Amino acid sequence: MLDKSLPKRTVRAHPSDKPWMTPRIKHEIKARQKAFKSGDITRYKLLCDKVTSLVSNAKKNYYQLKAEGTRETNPAKWYKTIFELAAANDCNSQPPADAADLAERLQQSFTKPWQNANPTEIPDVGEIEHLLKNDTSPPLPSIGQIKATLKHLNPRKATGSDEIPPWLLKRYHEELAPVIHNIICSSISQAKYPTLYKHALVTPVTKIYPPNDMDNDFRQISVLPQLAKVLESIQLK
Repeated sequence: MLDKSLPKRTVRAHPSDKPWMTPRIKHEIKARQKAFKSGDITRYKLLCDKVTSLVSNAKKNYYQLKAEGTRETNPAKWYKTIFELAAANDCNSQPPADAADLAERLQQSFTKPWQNANPTEIPDVGEIEHLLKNDTSPPLPSIGQIKATLKHLNPRKATGSDEIPPWLLKRYHEELAPVIHNIICSSISQAKYPTLYKHALVTPVTKIYPPNDMDNDFRQISVLPQLAKVLESIQLK
């Protein structure tokens, strides 16, 4: 449903592109360089002025969209926008040559605290059933609870491996609540946790720069699917 209603759009981008860069500016820059190579000085000067004007307007629009009026109310957001406009965070975003080896080393570092842990013994379902009465069933949430949970999601949170953004769940909570209600009720009734909801996107973040110790200078930021968080929130209630 998400792919049909909100299909992905392919956009060409470069790692060094500034946040205010637009396809039109790129087109005019390409035309300017073409005029320079052909020796058309008059057209080259005209395109230089045009590119300068477009860049100035793009920066102004970006500031108005992202940070205008937030200097007092949200200093962090204002500073971040100024930081981007000034290109102060210009760094090499190219992955290292041994990216696969680095990822494996980081995984070993992040899982090291649990290497010596005792394995969890999963009890047999039959051993648990006798603890419950025949007429007892786990409490199931109402559609109203699902709607309330979706409505209060933070739309700025990162998207998990299911590629369903939180702003979508929040904006269309009325329409999606019945479907999500069925998923959650089935999970609780069958005592099965969806496998996809266990998959997290892990991003290593350096504590200091440059990092020197693989085991101590990185921390992991894990992003679970939003529906996994909704399911956990409902179960805790």
